[in-house]
Amino acid sequence: MRFRLNKQSLSKQLLLGFGLSLGTVGLATLLVNYHQIQIDLGKQVQERAQSITQSIEFSTEGLLELENKSILYRVVQNYATLPAVIEVAIVAPDGTVMAHSSRQLTNRSYYLLYPELMQQMEEASKTGLETSQRVMVNGRPALAQMLPFSSVMFGTAGQRGLAIAIVDLKQMQQEVERTFVTSTFTFLAGIVVILLLMATVIQRIVLHPLNALNEAVAHSKQTGIFTMPAVIPANEIRFLADTFDTVFRQLEAYDQLKVEIAQRQQVEATLRDSEARERNKSQELEAALQELKQTQSQLIQSEKMSSLGQLVAGVAHEINNPVNFIHGNVHHADQYTQDLLTLLKLYQMHYPMPVADIQNQVDTMDLEFLCADLPKLLTSMRVGAERIRKIVQSLRAFSRLDEAEIKNVDIHEGIDSTLMILHSRLKEAGHRPEIQVIKEYGNLPKIECYAGQLNQVFMNILSNAIEALDELHEQRSPTDAVVPSIITIKTKLLNQNWITIQIADNGPGMTEQVQTRLFDPFFTTKPVGKGTGMGMSISHQVITQRHHGSLQCISSPGNGTEFIIKIPASQTRATDEGTDAFPDRSNESVEIG
Repeated sequence: MRFRLNKQSLSKQLLLGFGLSLGTVGLATLLVNYHQIQIDLGKQVQERAQSITQSIEFSTEGLLELENKSILYRVVQNYATLPAVIEVAIVAPDGTVMAHSSRQLTNRSYYLLYPELMQQMEEASKTGLETSQRVMVNGRPALAQMLPFSSVMFGTAGQRGLAIAIVDLKQMQQEVERTFVTSTFTFLAGIVVILLLMATVIQRIVLHPLNALNEAVAHSKQTGIFTMPAVIPANEIRFLADTFDTVFRQLEAYDQLKVEIAQRQQVEATLRDSEARERNKSQELEAALQELKQTQSQLIQSEKMSSLGQLVAGVAHEINNPVNFIHGNVHHADQYTQDLLTLLKLYQMHYPMPVADIQNQVDTMDLEFLCADLPKLLTSMRVGAERIRKIVQSLRAFSRLDEAEIKNVDIHEGIDSTLMILHSRLKEAGHRPEIQVIKEYGNLPKIECYAGQLNQVFMNILSNAIEALDELHEQRSPTDAVVPSIITIKTKLLNQNWITIQIADNGPGMTEQVQTRLFDPFFTTKPVGKGTGMGMSISHQVITQRHHGSLQCISSPGNGTEFIIKIPASQTRATDEGTDAFPDRSNESVEIG
């Protein structure tokens, strides 16, 4: 039953497709023919109307001049009796009917009979050009043909009369419709006959062999052997049957090959799983090794900074004691010196003529110069001691690197202490002029932070800025070397909870490739031995993880580099409320300048 349904579906599809194709082509042909017949018959009607008007004009030319209206009427009436002619008329230039197929319309205005023809009639009378127009006469479509003619009875003013013939178009339309209906029925009958013949041919040539082939295939499913039917013709169906024969012969080989492929795929899947497990283990080991190296470097760096802090604190302590002694005694020494100089002046005033030994000693020691230079010497000692005290204070402030507790500190004090330590690197070196540091500090309150770790961040950023400016100076020409090297430090309070620190230089800037890896561990652009590549990575961790802030880098080649640090003023609040209570840090790594 399944095959029978398929057979009926196939035959219906073939017949329906063929029938639709014939119907489409035939319908298009009929429409074209219908349109062409309409055009041809329309031309024939127009030519007939032209012939009538020309004959009327020729036949009545002498009759008009003789004003023989009786014969003129007969001529017009004879032409009106021709097939499909509705009426014939001869009209004067002013529109008066001179002769009409209907005698009672003579001497009436033709414009009143057919107002729609008035404009065409006037134009034809003036121009002398033959024209035609479709009109409705008693509800029937008609064609009005107008032929202008001249006559001596119209005078010499260029006025022309009109020979008018109105021909019925409905007969033409009926004839076209009859032709179209006849052609349509003939075509439909032809389609039915062709489809019947096609059904017979399809049944004998296509469906019967396919039925036999289907039975052979169904039988082969039970026996496993395909037997070629005897009724298969030598055409595409034979090719299909040969293909079935080949397919059934290869099925057994394919089944065996399928088993082998399945076995190999299973082995391959096992190998892939094993390879994936080993690859995952290798990646985990590599990640662990990388993390271990990073942790080791961070520990070493932290230990270095801790040792440095202890060393700096010890040095500062050892220097601080004698400096305090010197600074405290310089004031007394200055006072004592002033007293002695005052006393000496009194002696010189009251004893202007000293003994010879005293005068020789005065001349030898140049007492006048000593009295003038000794106060200056003590002043410079006091300034130097004050300078040493400031350096010691900066060392003590910077030595808080190993402090693990959060404290309220003045962020400006940490920046200034870092600048004091880097003072020797900021001074003029070789052909490089002194690096100018421009401070634009805002009114910041004391903030909760890990002061030593922030000092380390400042040290890393400022050291990189100095090295960038040194590199740029080496690349400059002698004329460009006079351009000042500048580091600008700005601080401001964003709101009650956040502060920002901006450190910018006018160095060479960085490329996009360098910026994308700037905060990666072990990444450095310095020569071997001059950097570990951990400075900016540790700085990023200190700002983002320890202080819940953000560290951004804005740079482009030739436009310098700017680091923007944003941290909360209260680390306790940041920890309690979580990072969601503070501005978005999704762009905390790098901004391309």
